[in-house]
Amino acid sequence: MNFFVVHRLPKRVRLRVNKREIAPYSPDSLSHGIASLKGVSSVSVNHRTGSVLIVHNTLESELLQAVASFKLEEVRERSEPLPKSIGWAYIGYQLYRFLQPAKVKWIFTIAGALPLIFKGLSSLLRFKLDISVLDAAALLAALLQKDFKAASTLKMLLTTGEYLEKWARQRSKESLIQAVSLNIGEVWVKRCGSLQLIPYADVEKGDIAAVYAGSLIPIDGKVVSGDAMVNESSLTGEMLAVVKSSGDTVHAGTALEEGEISVEVMGKGVETRFQKIIELIQESESSKAEVETKANAFADRVVPFNFLIALLTFLITRSPVKTSAALSVDYSCAVKLSTPLVFLSAMREALGNGVFFKGGQAVEALSCVDAIVFDKTGTLTKAAPKVEKIAAYNGFTEREVLKIAACLEEHFPHPVAKAVVRCALEQGVQHKEEHSEVKYILAHGIATAYDAKHTVIGSKHFVGEDEAVDLSIAFQAEQEAETSGHSILYLAQTNTLIGVLIISDPIREEAAETIAMLRSLGIKRFYMLTGDNARSARRVSEKLGIDSYKAEMLPNEKADFVKGLKAKGYNVAVVGDGMNDSPALSFAHVGVAMKGCSDIAEQVSDITLKSDSLYTLVIARLTAQKAMERIKKNNISAVGINSVLMFMGITGILSNQSSVWLHNLTTLFISLNSMRDLLAKSEES
Repeated sequence: MNFFVVHRLPKRVRLRVNKREIAPYSPDSLSHGIASLKGVSSVSVNHRTGSVLIVHNTLESELLQAVASFKLEEVRERSEPLPKSIGWAYIGYQLYRFLQPAKVKWIFTIAGALPLIFKGLSSLLRFKLDISVLDAAALLAALLQKDFKAASTLKMLLTTGEYLEKWARQRSKESLIQAVSLNIGEVWVKRCGSLQLIPYADVEKGDIAAVYAGSLIPIDGKVVSGDAMVNESSLTGEMLAVVKSSGDTVHAGTALEEGEISVEVMGKGVETRFQKIIELIQESESSKAEVETKANAFADRVVPFNFLIALLTFLITRSPVKTSAALSVDYSCAVKLSTPLVFLSAMREALGNGVFFKGGQAVEALSCVDAIVFDKTGTLTKAAPKVEKIAAYNGFTEREVLKIAACLEEHFPHPVAKAVVRCALEQGVQHKEEHSEVKYILAHGIATAYDAKHTVIGSKHFVGEDEAVDLSIAFQAEQEAETSGHSILYLAQTNTLIGVLIISDPIREEAAETIAMLRSLGIKRFYMLTGDNARSARRVSEKLGIDSYKAEMLPNEKADFVKGLKAKGYNVAVVGDGMNDSPALSFAHVGVAMKGCSDIAEQVSDITLKSDSLYTLVIARLTAQKAMERIKKNNISAVGINSVLMFMGITGILSNQSSVWLHNLTTLFISLNSMRDLLAKSEES
């Protein structure tokens, strides 16, 4: 590769290469290729300037010799077409206009206008009177008057509008993606008995990666050795680091704060959980909200009014120039462009505040919600219930009851299951698997063969009624739980009750205030649906001021309840975290999944809260309402300002060209306004 040195520092050198020579190769391809050279720590390539910055840990003379011997053909398989820069493309277009010979410029003007005229004719042939017809009519009117200067200016401004739209969309999308992007250059991997720093692209499944304090974890994998404190806020929103040791799973994009670990690579790149979030964001941009579709329909509906005004102007004034003014200014551009930009900005800002909207449709839906259905456990109550007491029966000890219960519950992510497992760990109770396949019976409990004996754990309904186990021996424990408002897990083996676990489920400190704040933001009704017992549900409902609650509900019953609210005309949001909440989340107008929810709940939801606090739901509602308010204000501004410009053009106060210029500046102003933050700092805090 040909180059010359432009700057050097110890262990750092900047080279200049021929831009044409590297043009066929993507920056990533070149970076990976050069990074594979011996002694190279990192590489940064800038195609526009031909700059290659190399950080290394070897002799500079040896490095430069290796770079000189490097063959670009070796990275051809990694190459991909460089994305076309919108800015440079627009500069090229303007240079093309500037260099046109003055005497034949009218020919270029006609040639440039023809594609837009044909586009308008195509819409007419499909019996559509949309913005393309209006643009074509304005251009054709100018050409028929042989006003080539006006036609050229109009064509230039229409093209400028297209470039601005592309730029604004790209800018908003890039800022949204950048909020969660993960850039990994190289990874330390154990190979051939030693640690090697290799390009991220060369990491393979099964490799053992070494991660040290202060580094981002680059892959999804399982810890094989070492202990560390890992901050998973990029995925979960939880700011406190968690302990990761041998056997635990770690994810790409999380940060290792203390310690060091060796991780077996299970997934990288597109296979990681982190990348799937980015892909979902990219996909969500193509999911148009109903209001965006309405905006486009509104923009097209006002086009006939432009033609009507133009016709009346011609009949009254008989002036082709003033008639052209009525055709040259429209409402459509600002309306069509600003609406998706508002949604993109809302999604970006919300993501920074711990709310993940899966598209503009979710933003619009949440702004319209007037009834919220909450799950109880892990949603209105803390996601960390606690085992308060264990009672053992029929010859079993409390320790044995806890061991069997933890053995069954360790397979499931529900907060109550985690509480049982955590209690066993705290008491030093070993609960190695001693059972066959575990069967989870949705919203009921767990059944398995433990020590070759049929064993079940779950609710009173499941164990006492479905499994026909006599629960009378637990009467005293039930009375104690009812008095304190706690829940009970029943454990039975071979149709005999062997123990109960009394679970406390403390209410979130912020729950009552969150509900009050949501009421002030227009939510009319609050409901709580839970599979838990009635006494526990009543206690939570009364303390939080819930309008209505239902206890001991099955997943299908929750879904039916949501359908019933929708049938009554409510716009319903469901907030939950468990597998049993998934049907209700799916049937709601908007499903909201709590942090740490089950995989299926996250998949069917429209919004995911990345913070463990319910206050985030208030931020989500505020963001959605502010987004819709801005869309409404943008539409009013577009119609008002452009109406004034149209009037000034028709009456001759402004020239045709001035009207068009101001019209496009209005579109630019409204578009830039759409990209501003929606919430004030005081509202975010």
